[in-house]
Amino acid sequence: MKIVLVTGGNRGIGLEICRQLDELGHTVILGSRDLQKGKVAAAAFSRNVIVRQLDVTDEDSILRLFEAVKTDFGKLDVLINNAGIGEINEGNKNPVLASAKNFMEANLFGGRQLTKIVIPVLRKAGIVAQRNGAGNISLANVKQVMETNFYGPWRMIQVFVPLLLKSKEGRIINMSSGMGELKSLSGNYPGYSLSKSSLNALTIMFSNELKDKGIKVNAMCPGWVKTDMGGPNATRHVSQGGDTAVWLTTEKVIPTGKFFRDREEISW
Repeated sequence: MKIVLVTGGNRGIGLEICRQLDELGHTVILGSRDLQKGKVAAAAFSRNVIVRQLDVTDEDSILRLFEAVKTDFGKLDVLINNAGIGEINEGNKNPVLASAKNFMEANLFGGRQLTKIVIPVLRKAGIVAQRNGAGNISLANVKQVMETNFYGPWRMIQVFVPLLLKSKEGRIINMSSGMGELKSLSGNYPGYSLSKSSLNALTIMFSNELKDKGIKVNAMCPGWVKTDMGGPNATRHVSQGGDTAVWLTTEKVIPTGKFFRDREEISW
């Protein structure tokens, strides 16, 4: 049986991956940014699921987990970089924009007139997008998405490679998306799409760098799954979304440097 670390394992596809691997008898380290939420999510699992605090945007958090895994197991067989966030709702998340709106609503001399003046200035400054598109999106928000979806997996790989090298065949599985396929790129959800295209490129880089060291690195697309991120209108059940990651974890012979959906290779 394998020792598997799943980032963002307290909900959605990550939690389902943990559930399926637990049923197969593997030891699962469920990484959760909020430790208590992770423990609640894993309450129904066996003792083979170990919950640990992990924030992939926090290097100290990653290093603490590394030391714990090193002490408890001395190795890691599979790293599943699942933790991720979707496109940020700029109007709700941007504190500068929120403050500007509050000011306009409170002003006694015509908030509508101020809206016509202030919002275009904020758009020109790149604080709020005119519409959902690469030419208008706030780059600050793109950086926030990249921090979790791209730099997070990069940090995890850099830190955990020494433990993966202790495995007979270490594996890294990056949770990507079809929205990151180069042929599918458009102005829709540019921050999220770019983060996944970048993660695909990172997958290729590390697969070439680590193939001679016995570590296989692949990316996968779960499809449009009914989760908090995917929403209720998604077409796939969470069990379908987690299946390919479990397959890449447990299949005896797999390639490296590939992109998969439903256990089949797809184009980058």
